[in-house]
Amino acid sequence: MNQPVLMGIDLGTSSLKVTLIDTRGEPLGLAGCEYNFDMPQPGWSEQDPAVWLAACRQAAAQALERAGINAEQVQAVGLCGQMHGFVALDRRGAVVRPAILWPDQRSAAQVRRIYQEIGAEQLGAWTANPVATGFTLPSWLWVMEHEPDTVRKTACLLQPKDYLRYILTGEASVEASDASATSLFDVAHCSWCVPLAQAFGINPEILLPPHHACEIAGGLTGDGASLLGLRPGVPVIYGSNDQVATALALGIIHPGAVSCAISTGGTVVTAVESPVYDPALRTSTFCHAVPGLWEMQAATLSAGLCLKWLRDQLLPGVPYQQLADMAANLPHAEGVFFLPHLVGERTPYMDPDSKAGFWGFSLRHTQAHLVRAVMEGVVFSLRECLDVMEGLGIPTRQVIAIGGGARHPLWLQLMADIFNLPIQRSEVQDGASMGAAMLAGIGAGFFPDMQGAYQAAARPAPAPVLPRTEAAAHYARAYQVYRQLYPAFKSLDRDQAAP
Repeated sequence: MNQPVLMGIDLGTSSLKVTLIDTRGEPLGLAGCEYNFDMPQPGWSEQDPAVWLAACRQAAAQALERAGINAEQVQAVGLCGQMHGFVALDRRGAVVRPAILWPDQRSAAQVRRIYQEIGAEQLGAWTANPVATGFTLPSWLWVMEHEPDTVRKTACLLQPKDYLRYILTGEASVEASDASATSLFDVAHCSWCVPLAQAFGINPEILLPPHHACEIAGGLTGDGASLLGLRPGVPVIYGSNDQVATALALGIIHPGAVSCAISTGGTVVTAVESPVYDPALRTSTFCHAVPGLWEMQAATLSAGLCLKWLRDQLLPGVPYQQLADMAANLPHAEGVFFLPHLVGERTPYMDPDSKAGFWGFSLRHTQAHLVRAVMEGVVFSLRECLDVMEGLGIPTRQVIAIGGGARHPLWLQLMADIFNLPIQRSEVQDGASMGAAMLAGIGAGFFPDMQGAYQAAARPAPAPVLPRTEAAAHYARAYQVYRQLYPAFKSLDRDQAAP
């Protein structure tokens, strides 16, 4: 009998990835399809959900081909995806407008209104989460103010991966870890925060009841099966947000382990045993896929995005590997600093209007210095995230690197030196889609629980990358300079805006 296979789908911001594993946790095939998000106006970030479906069809077909398996072997499908954004559907299930995504900055006025009318203390008590541009709550308030026809047509709001699950199963529904990231969810009680919705006149009917990550949502419809190249009726599991799925793939299912991801954005994630939150609302707290656990996350908006921007604007066509190799030939950026706030910033500033910038050029600096400064700036921003968590008393016993930041030795060494901690590189090719496949296995009964899924998928880890004494001392000094860039640049912004 052929070995059962599990499919995990990660609907990301810039690509959709599909991972296939067997029920022993062995990876069988991985494929992805890249796409861009649209910026119809400065500061806006949108995607047509039809782009996700086309990418899903292509990536699923490629993953099945690369794995060399019979589609009949796939026994369950799990999902995860980008957080904070939303898809509005009408009563017929049609998309009302393009999805508004997490990098979107148009709702700055709505964010200010929320804090003015509700206040940080009450927001923390109700949701354990901050409000930021690109989150569902302020984005929907912007729609309520500017697009009344959209509001009139909308029957429900779904997160991106929940929309994909609707297409696959025909059932419109939401899931708790993704709902946690909307700024409209009471994570302590795993339910929508009705008082917050009522305070802003949001129709509660557009907020569907939340489900657990490992529940079965339904079976593939004929159209859903055609999209994935599978047979109808294959169970589809609710899935989770991409960070929870990645946490599962990395074994962050107990307090103490921390993941550090450098993808389009950057995140620092850990598990906590109660819905604790930062009173200053610089971090986010989400429902975990593990019952009785929550996930705490700090985020920087522009991580790998910064290197992509630099390449596209100044070094078009140069592979990322070559860029990192250029930077690795230098001991450090030699006095050049980069503040990586290309689309504003979250932790610790929560400032959608913050701007990026270089500082410290001289005639002797080269393209390699620019690349090195960008990479260092990204890791400095992640160090700020780690500092916030440690300041809240969150233990940091192990840092696991994932995403693009785990693919080049320089990223890993920069993390080790700037964090002054050992860094364990994950052997998982794509943590989010792997975690989604593991959720599929749990929901369909092939794994007993999260621990069983992780133990099945765990592989021997390479030796950790250790901080170098001299480099760590250099970066400790450089970090203090870096910390001065945001207030200095912000002061210039204020001076420029003054009449």
